[in-house]
Amino acid sequence: MKLPPLLDTRFAQFLQVLPADYHEQAYAFKAFARPRKIKSPLQLLQLVLAYCGLDLSL
Repeated sequence: MKLPPLLDTRFAQFLQVLPADYHEQAYAFKAFARPRKIKSPLQLLQLVLAYCGLDLSL
């Protein structure tokens, strides 16, 4: 999922605030179980933030 340049830089800044093992925690807490169309916890996080935080449509 490609974000507009401004959103992409803000998302990169947001990732710096997350714990280093957020990817493993997504699997441990079952927030991300099986990759299908969304291939990684990172893509899931981008989708949730874009949909809820920025009020973008799917």
